[in-house]
Amino acid sequence: MSNKPLTVVFAEEDTLFRLMEMALLRKLTPQGEKTLTYFFGSEFATPLGVLTSMGDRLGLPREVETIVCQNEADVDAALPKADALILERTEMTAQRIATAAPRMKLIQQFGQDTRHIDIATARQQKVPVADLVRFSSLSCADHITALVLAMARNLLPAHRRVIGQRDMSKAASFAADPPRNKFNWGGIKDIRVLSEHTIGFIGMGENSGLVARRLAGMGMKILYYKRTQLTPDEEARLGGVTYVPRAELLAQSDFVSMHVPWEKATEKMADAAFFAGMKRGAYFINTARGGICDEKALYEALQSGHLGGAALDVYRYEPVPADCPLLDLDNVLWTPHMAGGRPEFMIRESEDVLTNLARVLLGEKAVGQLSPQ
Repeated sequence: MSNKPLTVVFAEEDTLFRLMEMALLRKLTPQGEKTLTYFFGSEFATPLGVLTSMGDRLGLPREVETIVCQNEADVDAALPKADALILERTEMTAQRIATAAPRMKLIQQFGQDTRHIDIATARQQKVPVADLVRFSSLSCADHITALVLAMARNLLPAHRRVIGQRDMSKAASFAADPPRNKFNWGGIKDIRVLSEHTIGFIGMGENSGLVARRLAGMGMKILYYKRTQLTPDEEARLGGVTYVPRAELLAQSDFVSMHVPWEKATEKMADAAFFAGMKRGAYFINTARGGICDEKALYEALQSGHLGGAALDVYRYEPVPADCPLLDLDNVLWTPHMAGGRPEFMIRESEDVLTNLARVLLGEKAVGQLSPQ
């Protein structure tokens, strides 16, 4: 290998990229410290140790220069000297790939959506491109699927009904009576079978795509709405999802799951009109960001009985304030922003990316390699 430092460019500012930067540099950085504190609290010595020893364990060079781009101009300036590019959303046009091609050893997509990368040009220029199945995305997909099942089976009322049997005035003892069966002795109503129901996704990206494949396998009809419709091949790969206008999705879906970022255009997207357009008795799921939901409008839709229930992993202000009216409702299933899993999953994703870089530097094929063919 050359005596020049390995130059790794991160195309965007991202908390996960700051973890990878520390692993490459083998040291704590100010931005990395903020990220570790966010995920692990002030006691982050153990994950820091895992990160700072990762580079040597993977056999990566010790002489490394990192560049974290803050804007498009930074990307263009960094590409000619980049040995590796790690990105999530940045456009890699034919011109940018041609600029990077003489030196570039790997373009690593942080996730599976590579529509912003000109793969055809990368193949022509023989620039390796790889995607990644993010472990946190698998975790999110499991969690969202679990929320759908919990609401379909009415598990919260069922759990409360059983726990409500306990009479604290009596000493605890196990029954010694002969066995006795009584079907649905809790009187749980509105138990649903997924194969008879439709779920609609507002936004169809990596997490929602993984959920769609899972639920399609359970027999659910899958609808989606997003600004740019997927290609027929992409829809087929997700188990046969169907694009419909947003109003039609809301009217037809028994479950509506949100998968859009929080930004000015999506602020309180799920408002009173949104909920009024949903099918009566339907369920609302938000594991994206709290800011996309108007909590007052959701409360009114739930309290009035128009919606059957909601499952919320995110809220506008976290932890959820103690005086939040939604906490008074029995038809809201809460989880505390945990769909992405444990903080350790972020360390694992960092290692997955850097393992690919190590493989390419050793002359091996990257996991998830898309280019060259």
